Amino acid sequence: ETRGRGSNRGPVAVVGPDRKLLLPVSSLLLNGSGSTDDRGIVSYHWDAISGPPGLKLEDVDQVVATATGLRVGRYTFRLTVSDQEGATDSASLTVRVQEATSLPPVAHASGSHTLTLPNNSLVLQGSVTDGDQTQVHFLWVRDSQSPAAGDVLYGSETQASLYLANLVEGTYLFQLRVTDAQGRSSTATATVEVRPGRTESQTLRAGGLAQRDTVVRQLAALLHVLDSDIQVRALQGHSHLSTVLRFSVWGSSGPLSGSRLVGLLRNQLLREKSDYLLFRVLRVDTVLCLLRCSGRGQCDPVTKECTCDPFWTENLIRRYLGDGESNCEWRVLYVILTSFMLMVFILSVSWTFICCCKRQTKVRKKTKYTILDNMDEQERVELRPKFSIKHRSTEHNSSLMMSESELDSDQDTIFSRDRPVRSRNRLSAQAARNGNAFG
Repeated sequence: ETRGRGSNRGPVAVVGPDRKLLLPVSSLLLNGSGSTDDRGIVSYHWDAISGPPGLKLEDVDQVVATATGLRVGRYTFRLTVSDQEGATDSASLTVRVQEATSLPPVAHASGSHTLTLPNNSLVLQGSVTDGDQTQVHFLWVRDSQSPAAGDVLYGSETQASLYLANLVEGTYLFQLRVTDAQGRSSTATATVEVRPGRTESQTLRAGGLAQRDTVVRQLAALLHVLDSDIQVRALQGHSHLSTVLRFSVWGSSGPLSGSRLVGLLRNQLLREKSDYLLFRVLRVDTVLCLLRCSGRGQCDPVTKECTCDPFWTENLIRRYLGDGESNCEWRVLYVILTSFMLMVFILSVSWTFICCCKRQTKVRKKTKYTILDNMDEQERVELRPKFSIKHRSTEHNSSLMMSESELDSDQDTIFSRDRPVRSRNRLSAQAARNGNAFG
C-alpha cells in the first residue's frame, strides 16, 4: 500500500534547547536525533550561521555533528532535515560560550601512610579546594604496580574517602582524580606501605587449636545456637598478649546478622559474664563496620567508630550510659549552648547557697539587762520600763537598768553583794538625778 504525496506531513527538525558553555570546554556535540517524520528522514545537514571565527564543523551530514574551536562568543547552528518526498524543515540552536567564573578544582589526598600487620585496614581521606565543589566527581585508581590484594569497601572508589581492608605486605599507590561539572580535573596521590608484624604476634602458642575449639564451644553455649554451625574464618595473633578470632554463625535460615551477634556478645562478655570464656574478652566488633552513624557521618573500618560530619558530635549519654554504640546524634551548636546554660545554672545555685549561708551565720548582738539583786519587790516593779517605751530613753527609763556589759566593767564593785548600803545610796542618788523617786 502506498500513500499519495498529498498525505505527507513533512519532517520536523529538533535540535534541543539553547546551551551555555564555560571555557576551557572548546568542543560541542550537535545532536539532531530528536527530529521526526511520518515516513522517515533521509538526510541531515548542519550549518554554522554565525559565531566567532575559527570554528570547525565535522560530520555535517550526520545525525550528530561535532563543533570544535569554540571561543568566547555566541554561536548559531542550523539543522535541515529532508524526508523521502523531498520535504524539508529546519531548526536553530544558540550556544553561548563564556569564560569560567571559578577556578579549576584542586585535588588533595591524605599523603603517605604506614601500616604494620596485623593492622590491615585504612581510610584514605580525599578533598578538593577551589572550583565548584557542589558538583565534583571523585575517582580513586590503584596503580598497576601495587599489590593486587586488598579490598575496597562500600563502593568508596567514587567517594571522597577510600575505605581499604585486607591489605597485604607491600607498597600501594592510589591516585585521586576530581572532576567538576565543567570537565576540569585535578589529581593527587596517596601512598600506603604495609610492613610485616613481629614474629611473636603472628605465631600462636602450642595448644592454640585446642583452646580455639574450647572457646568456640563456649560461644555456642552462650548464644544458644548449638544446632547451628559456628565457622571460624581466621585466627591470628594481634600482639604477644592477645589473639583475634574471626567467626560467623550460620543457622537453619542462613547466616545470623553481625550487628545482632555483636550486641548480644557485648552485653554478655563485656558486662554480665566477663569471665565466662577461657580468655578475657577485650573487644567485640564486626569485621566490616556496620554503624550507620545516624546518617551524619562515616564509620571508620579500623576503629569501628563514627567520624561525624562537621557541626555534629556523639551522643555521649547513649555512648557511655546507653547501648555503647558510636553515633552522630548531637549538633555541636546545641551542645555548646546547653553546656553554657548548665554552667550558668550551677554558678547561680552556688552563689545563692553561699549568700544564704552568710546571712544565717551573722550574729546579732543583743543587749541583755538584769535587775539588781539588792532590791525588794516594790523597787523591781518600779524599775521595769513600760512595754511600749524604748529602754534607752533617758526621759522614761531608769538608769538603774544596767546592761551585762556595764556590769562587767570596773564599776562592778559598786553592785557587789558585800556592800549593799553603799550600793543602795548610789542608786538613790542616780535616780534622783534622773527625776525619778523610789516608792
